[in-house]
Amino acid sequence: MSFKDEFDEDLGDGIEVPVPVSKTPAGKTPTAGGSNIALYFTSTIGPGEKKQKLTVNDGNAVSDIKRTIGNIFGLNPADFHLSSGGVTMDDGSSLNNYSVSNGDEVLLIPASTAGYE
Repeated sequence: MSFKDEFDEDLGDGIEVPVPVSKTPAGKTPTAGGSNIALYFTSTIGPGEKKQKLTVNDGNAVSDIKRTIGNIFGLNPADFHLSSGGVTMDDGSSLNNYSVSNGDEVLLIPASTAGYE
């Protein structure tokens, strides 16, 4: 018996190869359309000032943006509000309801400071 004969076996045609499934999440579409803008989010909550640049769609709800920013800064979205130009943003509104444009700064302010309890 040769080496080739020893390992020569018919594996058959019944082998099914699984189709790979993507683990990339499906993109979330903005709630009210809009355009992408780059904003600087600044947090003075806790020790030291932290700043993060983020590109967001201005058609997204403020609450969705707060959830993302909360994850970045390690904060609970219920503990802060977003403010731009001295105006505190309402969670139920979309970002394009406020006068923010590319390169603007948005502040994270503690909920108690914003007058909401």
